[in-house]
Amino acid sequence: MSELNPTPDKRARKKRNIVVIVAVILLVLALVSAFGWPGWALRRTDTTTDTTSQQLVSASPTVSASALPSDASSLVSSLPKSVGAFARQDVTATQNWASADPIEEYTVTYSNGDSSQDVTLVFAQWSSADDATQEYGLLKDSLNGMAQAHGNVKVDGETTGQYIVMTDGDTNPTDGTASTALWRNDTVVFMATGAYASVNGFYSAFPM
Repeated sequence: MSELNPTPDKRARKKRNIVVIVAVILLVLALVSAFGWPGWALRRTDTTTDTTSQQLVSASPTVSASALPSDASSLVSSLPKSVGAFARQDVTATQNWASADPIEEYTVTYSNGDSSQDVTLVFAQWSSADDATQEYGLLKDSLNGMAQAHGNVKVDGETTGQYIVMTDGDTNPTDGTASTALWRNDTVVFMATGAYASVNGFYSAFPM
């Protein structure tokens, strides 16, 4: 027969068990959110850099964007005029990754008027996601330094690629530490280089 009036000790144990269960549930939810939502669980070692990155992303450009060529491809035409404080400058065809036989490859600088904060973006497209994935892997393996963030690129909830952010061998990067963000979105691979604060804010706000 069950007890109608449990003792104070049993009531206390029951309350403790409830508290423990709730704490475990909250921890699980936090972990799921952290690694299921791009950018939330990035490894950050410098909150000052995070603040500077947010300021650069939320600011408006103080320099004008350069016009695209009249014969710009669909890929080039997709480039945003600005990303936060950074305005698109001239786009040039390049061959940095020519050995991987991309359909097209370009380099563009995004600037806020301070050359020390410029972000240089190399991007190229392949005929298949498999080819782009292979080149992403090769480029990733060639990077040196310390990984600051990595994860999946998602579009409408679907994983379309991967990303990684590296700094030049620095476990505690500052705003000006040299940095590279590499990511693949379906058939296109992007590599952004520049100062850590600039790259950190740029890649997270870049829409492609």
